[in-house]
Amino acid sequence: MDFEQAKNILKEFKGDSYLSGFGAIHNLDKILKKSWKKAVLIRGTFVRSDEYVEIIKQTLSKSKIELVREIKGSRPNSPKEDLFRITEQINEAKPDVIISFGGGSTIDAVKAAIVLHSLGGNIEDYFGSSLVTKSLNETKRSLLPHIAIQSIAGSASHLTKYANITDLSTSQKKLIVDDAIIPAFPVFDYEITKTSPASLTIDGAMDGLSHCLEVLYGSADKEYYEKMQRVTGICLKLVLEYLPVALDNPESSDAREALCLATDLGGYAIMTGGTNGGHLSSFSLVDILSHGRAC
Repeated sequence: MDFEQAKNILKEFKGDSYLSGFGAIHNLDKILKKSWKKAVLIRGTFVRSDEYVEIIKQTLSKSKIELVREIKGSRPNSPKEDLFRITEQINEAKPDVIISFGGGSTIDAVKAAIVLHSLGGNIEDYFGSSLVTKSLNETKRSLLPHIAIQSIAGSASHLTKYANITDLSTSQKKLIVDDAIIPAFPVFDYEITKTSPASLTIDGAMDGLSHCLEVLYGSADKEYYEKMQRVTGICLKLVLEYLPVALDNPESSDAREALCLATDLGGYAIMTGGTNGGHLSSFSLVDILSHGRAC
């Protein structure tokens, strides 16, 4: 029942625009547009990642879209240096569509890179709330379409309006919060998460759980409190029951689906309300702990 309730909530959240579930990456052709001629792929590197990248390439080729550049993804916490490197290569390639494939750090870096590519300026110009939308309105420009293919059950960056970027020199994260950077074409193939090692599986689950709990804790006097009680309850049950199963049996489809649904509910939560102490404190711990454990 928890699985079905989670699916119904996510269906209400994203409608038919979201390709998710086991084998979702094989359906990429359903979201590719005939008007797109050139694509850039920013990709993570992990166990079996080359296998999935090959599927992406084949689908692009069949759809007559040229892959003009393949770019290495971001390190954990999306350092500024990786953002600038990715932006420079996108600028050189001049694509019609951007594809990110990786965890939250790569997707966050790509969200920010699309902003810099499309609007220019300094990344500091966009930290805060709705400053990308403000610039888009003032310049009458638009952002490149973004296909975000998630590979980890964790941040739900493929579904949200947030992009965290880290200044390694100060060990501080800063945040872009803007509806304009929500990927228009989110994809999550649960099968890919079977490649996640135990440490990453735990961190991702803790991140998703923190999203739900923090929004719930901050919603006591809000109109969405009862909704967040329900969402958080489902997320808690899925994580607490199935995280141990995934650690004992990484190939368990039930466990991986449960964690993917739970962390996507975390994405739903932070699109409904805001995080608080856990995430705010974690921004100052990037040089000490992984994000999920810091939360």
